[in-house]
Amino acid sequence: MLQLFEGVDKINQHDFRSVVTIGNFDGVHLGHQALIQKCISEAKKKSQKAVVLSFRPHPIKVLFPEKNIKKLFSYADQEKRLQEFGVDFFVRQPFSRDLSDLSAERFLNEIVIKPLNPSMLVVGYDFAFGANREGTIEYLKEYCKTNEIELHVQSPVRIEGEIVSSSLLRSLVAEGRMALAAKCLGRNFYLQGVVEKGAGRGKQIGFPTANIFTSSECFPKNGVYTSKVLLNGRSFASITNVGENPTFEDKTRRPVQVETHILDFDQDIYGDILRVEFVEFLRAEKKFSGVDQLVEQIKEDVIKAREYHEKMGSDFKI
Repeated sequence: MLQLFEGVDKINQHDFRSVVTIGNFDGVHLGHQALIQKCISEAKKKSQKAVVLSFRPHPIKVLFPEKNIKKLFSYADQEKRLQEFGVDFFVRQPFSRDLSDLSAERFLNEIVIKPLNPSMLVVGYDFAFGANREGTIEYLKEYCKTNEIELHVQSPVRIEGEIVSSSLLRSLVAEGRMALAAKCLGRNFYLQGVVEKGAGRGKQIGFPTANIFTSSECFPKNGVYTSKVLLNGRSFASITNVGENPTFEDKTRRPVQVETHILDFDQDIYGDILRVEFVEFLRAEKKFSGVDQLVEQIKEDVIKAREYHEKMGSDFKI
């Protein structure tokens, strides 16, 4: 069972040894998974704790707020994924400018070695830490050698020639390249939120939609997607529009709206939690001259979505 600690000073256990991996783990993509799996396997061999040390908020949000970095998934998702993998301790260290000003040596001594008592560190090939990123891989090798700590430096994971990273994933999602994003994540990118009442226009034209209120930061580019939804433990085929709904020009609504039409579905789900997984980009969002033109386009979208799910052999009724 995963134990979550909001900072190394909150750890209430003593006299343990550990294998520790360090990073932001935003998205828990395939690169992160390689680190986590190595950490867990080594910890099991040694009968020690597998520890993931991460930071909250993301360091870039603190050090470079002008970059307006978007988290791929929620902290709750991150915690759930680490539990699924079998991590023992998840330490989410509060990040601040004071922490960023620690020297590489102080960071290791105060944040890693003393509270976590590691026999081994597992880090990525591009890992750097301490003030001005002075803690390079070479520095870490020397430190670990001096302090008799094992070190594993994980090589990059590549998908279709690209090094898998959280920044790559943000770009893929922003560009609507959902298939490649799914390969890098090992799962579909998704948004999750509460179904809220909308204007009811979808129902009026024969295509009722579930309007999602989400606290997510990272959205796919505006457009229409083949998707699937998870509702109360069941999966359904769907098409999803992300954007501004330009045909109706409703300026009172949110700048980015997420509306999902669930195929062959007619239930009242207001207030329910809905997870929308984005599978394939169908087309850009556009303004239609009237409702009739919009309806014809939605019919085409539905046909394409059905064809996709039939081709992929989706495990739910379409």
